[in-house]
Amino acid sequence: MGCLTEQKGEWVQTMKRLASLITGCALISCPVAKAAEPVTVKVPGTSMPWSQKTNPNIPFGRNDGTKPVEIKPLKFAVGQTLRITATGGTSTIPGGPQFGPAGQESFIATDQVGGSGSIFPARFIDPAAYPVHLNELIGVFTDAKGHLIARPFAVGEAFEVTVPANAERLQFGLNDDIFADNAGELTVTVSIVE
Repeated sequence: MGCLTEQKGEWVQTMKRLASLITGCALISCPVAKAAEPVTVKVPGTSMPWSQKTNPNIPFGRNDGTKPVEIKPLKFAVGQTLRITATGGTSTIPGGPQFGPAGQESFIATDQVGGSGSIFPARFIDPAAYPVHLNELIGVFTDAKGHLIARPFAVGEAFEVTVPANAERLQFGLNDDIFADNAGELTVTVSIVE
């Protein structure tokens, strides 16, 4: 019986020490894992949303733009909801009128053929998200090699999206079929929805 009492006493002391540590930690604000900080990137008007070399079965336009702007490695976890916001402006010709991240309101560029004789990237966006406009900001999730792992999505000025399984990069570009003559730039910020 004495042995059990001794063990019970040691257990009580251990629990008191643990409680003290927890309380002390709360009082001195022990470090807690922080959520990923917002990430901001610049997206030139010439940026294509994905590489056609890496994704040959998902072609669009003349393939004359610059590579997508990437967030790599992805600083957000699978299943987290991200809020993407964008500001700035791009034009479809140097010196032409500038349009915000939602694109040229009067020019819907979804599943039709553009001036290049080819389709727009928006053709591969879920039709439930139509209309998508010329030069609207588009996002895609890819693996480490740049292969799309989910459907592209139109961002516009603001959009919320859940990080899919196997996502290693988040890429941005514009919805256009001729990129080489575009100008301007968008500022894109990605943050976690708490």
